[in-house]
Amino acid sequence: MRQYAELFRVPGAKPAEFFALIGRFGYVACGLSVLFLGTARLGIGVGGLGASGLTIGVALGSPVAGRLSSRFGTSPVYAAAATTGTAGAALALSGAEARSVPGFLAGACVLGFTTPPIGAAMRALWPRTELPERLHTPANSFESVVTELLFIAAPPATGALAVIDPRLGLIVADGCVVVGGVGFASTRLVRRHLGPSGAAVRKRAARTLSPPVVWLLCVAATTAAVAGAMDVAVVSVLDESGAAESAGYVLLAPALGSVLGGAVYGLLPAERVPGRRFGLLLAAWLVLFSLVSAQSGPWALAGALFLAGIPMAAIGIEEFTLLGRVCETQDRLQEVFTWAGSSANVGVAAGSALCGYVAEHRGGTFGGWMPTAAVAVACVLYLTGFPRFRPAPAPGIRGRAEAHR
Repeated sequence: MRQYAELFRVPGAKPAEFFALIGRFGYVACGLSVLFLGTARLGIGVGGLGASGLTIGVALGSPVAGRLSSRFGTSPVYAAAATTGTAGAALALSGAEARSVPGFLAGACVLGFTTPPIGAAMRALWPRTELPERLHTPANSFESVVTELLFIAAPPATGALAVIDPRLGLIVADGCVVVGGVGFASTRLVRRHLGPSGAAVRKRAARTLSPPVVWLLCVAATTAAVAGAMDVAVVSVLDESGAAESAGYVLLAPALGSVLGGAVYGLLPAERVPGRRFGLLLAAWLVLFSLVSAQSGPWALAGALFLAGIPMAAIGIEEFTLLGRVCETQDRLQEVFTWAGSSANVGVAAGSALCGYVAEHRGGTFGGWMPTAAVAVACVLYLTGFPRFRPAPAPGIRGRAEAHR
């Protein structure tokens, strides 16, 4: 674990990560709070639409925040976005209390659109500091593990607040977004390293979405669709087997496996040829999800999901690491990472919707194979693009290879 401890020897890293943690917790809690509030006041259908509206808002707003950050700097953009989001939260709250579906949905969309993508900024921040190249993978791993832990901790915390008052969950969640966003934007590390992009200021032509980046974003969207399909598939399979009440506990298994796998994966040395390990992870994922799709009982399903969860964070780590390699300029790295977050949101929504449609029309057993099908598509995309878009070796590795010639 020495590599993780070294991350926080970077001056100013601790306050930046602290506020990033608060802001990301608020983002996760906002989606759940909108769902709980909408369900309590307007019914489960509207609650689900509100959560979807927030996700769509995030998917649309993240690239906008990334582009504006490249142009004007992260600090002013994130502080303004976080504070503007309170208007969306207020609109959602007032719409729910007035039993106004359009008002509630509009507020949820605004809240999502203005939520600053702090996770993307934090991932882009590490390489811009004095952090050695060998610690870039542990930094990505740390951010992935933190994200997984937030998705484990946020649901019970948000649910407890919703039990007291459905409005309280959204108020606290948006408060965390504001405190985290403004605090993160105000830290010295962010102001120093995530200022306006030189390329953007000089209006140079630097392609943010180059072909290798687009390829990796498509792979990332597909792997995110696996997660979206997985949630729906588990619920549908357990519902058919008469154990629907255990779905919430069963879905903890892949999250726990992902935390364990991500923490260990970050300790591995950088590979000589970037991208090969990513292909091996996808191949292992395909085998493991085939095992998941063959299960129907809650205990067997939980065990298989735990195993399938182990490569999950590692796959995300590889995606962000490879995006950093193929990005044409480091000045645009944050913008590329916001596109990655946006593509992940689109992938999750598409995976959930498609799996739900298949499960409803073909049955839960057939729907249970949708996550495996999504992994297979990700493998095809990887095999199609890797020979053409394979990234260059890391500078340190390339230098050592040349020294041994």
